[in-house]
Amino acid sequence: MPLKPTAEMPNPTPPVPPTQSKKRRRWVGLLEIAVFIGIFLAVRTYMAPHIPAQFTEQALPAITVPTVAGGSATLAADGKPTLIVFWATWCGVCHVELPWLNELAKTERIFTIAMQSGSTDTVRDFLAKNQLNHLVVINDPDGQIAQRFGVSVTPTLFFLAPDGHIALAETGITSPWGIRLRLWWLGHGF
Repeated sequence: MPLKPTAEMPNPTPPVPPTQSKKRRRWVGLLEIAVFIGIFLAVRTYMAPHIPAQFTEQALPAITVPTVAGGSATLAADGKPTLIVFWATWCGVCHVELPWLNELAKTERIFTIAMQSGSTDTVRDFLAKNQLNHLVVINDPDGQIAQRFGVSVTPTLFFLAPDGHIALAETGITSPWGIRLRLWWLGHGF
């Protein structure tokens, strides 16, 4: 026999209909995703490298440096959107990102700088072992180039607008479509 509610024993809460419960869980799930994305974007913004004002207001001065392949490269936009990536052989995240960059280098203007990764032969061996044969790679064994750009974290990416100024910068892993989108955006003058 069920108990009847008394003054000391309140009436039990009626059960929530299943449709309301599913809607509530969906909203809570969406809210959790939104909070996660917000935190992720805030951390990415906080971690983004500070771009020296001289590089955002005017074109990056052309820097000609030797590549590990034996030629030379001039770090400059040259009228096209350009990506400059600082990476290292000892950087785990870079090991994930470099194959993407290698594929993108077939169609996009990308320069990479091996920061504090040892001798040119060491970097060349790393590239051969990992079949990274489409990248233009500059060795920066003592970090002098990285220091000029204010880089202390790998990977660090600088997106140059066609006029040569640094339009965007970020650190950490980036997707291939994210890189393509940024380069397309810069190429269309947005």
